[in-house]
Amino acid sequence: MIEHDEAPEGYHWEWVADENWKVGGGYKCRMLRCPNRAVAAFRRNNRHAIQGWSWWHYCADHLYGRKIEGGVVKVRRLVENKAVTA
Repeated sequence: MIEHDEAPEGYHWEWVADENWKVGGGYKCRMLRCPNRAVAAFRRNNRHAIQGWSWWHYCADHLYGRKIEGGVVKVRRLVENKAVTA
């Protein structure tokens, strides 16, 4: 997904907080053979974990179209334009 690509007519792109991610590093990126340190973690379902989920850590290169802004991981969503009423 490229930030400057055009949205379909009647829609626009909007960056929103992704609640399944948190900013934080210290761990190695979980992608195979990636030497980078993680910058964020994804809360992934894991039936083997006591709480039913676990954090999977990723570097900036592996955020899958997300960005970190203001200490929050954000994802771009396609949003329908709202009609302006006078």
